[in-house]
Amino acid sequence: MPRSRSSPEAVAADPVVATPLRRRVRRGSAEDAQQLREELLAAAMGLFAGGGLDAVTMRAVAEQVGVSVMTPYRYFADKAELLRGLWQAVLRATCDEMRAAIDAQHSGRARQRAMIEAFVGYWEAHPDHYRLVYQTDKVTQNTPKAGLTEVPVYGELLQLVQGVTADVAREIGAGPAHIKLAGDIRFAMMLGYLQAALVNRRYPWSDAALMRRTYIDQVMAAVERVLLTGAVTREG
Repeated sequence: MPRSRSSPEAVAADPVVATPLRRRVRRGSAEDAQQLREELLAAAMGLFAGGGLDAVTMRAVAEQVGVSVMTPYRYFADKAELLRGLWQAVLRATCDEMRAAIDAQHSGRARQRAMIEAFVGYWEAHPDHYRLVYQTDKVTQNTPKAGLTEVPVYGELLQLVQGVTADVAREIGAGPAHIKLAGDIRFAMMLGYLQAALVNRRYPWSDAALMRRTYIDQVMAAVERVLLTGAVTREG
């Protein structure tokens, strides 16, 4: 019988969700403060996985960790900032997995395929994280600076994938003119696939493994086509 995402075994296996045993925060100890911050984030992730965005409140997080209701405010100004902390942890894990996959390859095409596999694979393995990062915009509608692009690791992630696109361009003899467009097309295609695979489960999709392999081949082909020809123009 598969383990529940909220079971103790599942929580312990997830580095973003897992909560270490907490000791008292010693005055002036940066290590203790960082450990408590991570516990607060882990508790918030657990609440989100179990009850969605509405379940994540500063009070509920404090209760989960066993601290006073004001303690989370020492680390996060509000719920939006708490979510940015969660996004940071999730995107850091995603970025690290992608970088490791990319660094293991040598050619531009191989690096791109490894990157796509790692990106898609991470969200497939962590559907709660996907929901958190890509389906929680409503909490930041009135706070523009609370958006995903304000998370520090986001820029690092963009730089990483743009470097891979440039590698492919050099390998196939394409110039740099369409690198941004090709990368955007790839990202849109990857999010479309994940929306289908993780959210739209009612549709009678083709064999999952076959569709996944075909999708990745199509993304690879689309990136190369855009790098070589740019935007498609239509007359009439």
